[in-house]
Amino acid sequence: MEGTSTFSLTRFLVQENENGLSEDDDEDEVNERGSCVDNEEMVRTLMDQENNVESIHSHVDDSINVARSEAIQWIINMRSLLGLRYYTAYLCVMYIDRFISKGLVSSDKQWAIKLLSVACLSLAVKMKEREPRLLSSYSTEKYNFNNNVIQRMELLVLTTLDWKIRLVTPFDFIDCFISCFSNVSPKRQLMPLTTQIVIAATRGKFTNMSIMEYRSSTIAMAATLTVMDQQLTKESLEIKLKTAWVNQLFDHEDVYACYKRMLELEPVQVKPELATSSEDPHVGTKRKRLMFNETEKNPNL
Repeated sequence: MEGTSTFSLTRFLVQENENGLSEDDDEDEVNERGSCVDNEEMVRTLMDQENNVESIHSHVDDSINVARSEAIQWIINMRSLLGLRYYTAYLCVMYIDRFISKGLVSSDKQWAIKLLSVACLSLAVKMKEREPRLLSSYSTEKYNFNNNVIQRMELLVLTTLDWKIRLVTPFDFIDCFISCFSNVSPKRQLMPLTTQIVIAATRGKFTNMSIMEYRSSTIAMAATLTVMDQQLTKESLEIKLKTAWVNQLFDHEDVYACYKRMLELEPVQVKPELATSSEDPHVGTKRKRLMFNETEKNPNL
């Protein structure tokens, strides 16, 4: 049967508790732009902003996919270690993917993905967190770079992305979409689960089949529907969309395709042992400086 799925929300609920998403954190994630319940104008504005950002369409080598996956695990770990918001972590991944899509990262320089990840997390924190973080707070045993190197990489990211770092994320839509369909289930139970699924979506390979290639609004809608019903067929999904005013804003094919891929997701787990600070923050500094000098000589990382 088309809608049959072995997907289990229980795994995400357990992970939500282990990752320590509090109710206050939950509200921060979904209320970033204020309440958008039944606010079609606001949703349309956000979706217009999505259209103004270049879509990601890129194929990269497996080695870069591996380095990216490791980097995202590091980002998830640092989010937990530093008490960052999921919104910030997701925005960081968006920066990374847009940079990679420009083709500036060579497959034989996987260290560059690590430096890129630190720089993108630093930028995302500056954009979304209320309290700034010292660059030294991002230093771990395997992600240990000189502050000047990180700052120069930040500038390279900004120029490569044409300074377009105020991006729309799925978290801008979640509160609204849950409100569209949920008249019974408490939103405070649905929001953290939807958040966990959105974050899990970042772990897919960076290919033409990546969930991250869908628009943020599509990802948010698919994640919302995934939390509410894991047995939807294409037809039943379309019927459900047609019950809400947001129906006219979506391509049903895209929402269903994204929804089906989400049913294959696994929860993202925090691995604290990979996020502990290095014992000596100066270890490897000379080596990283040499690497960045090489980057300056060759703009293709």
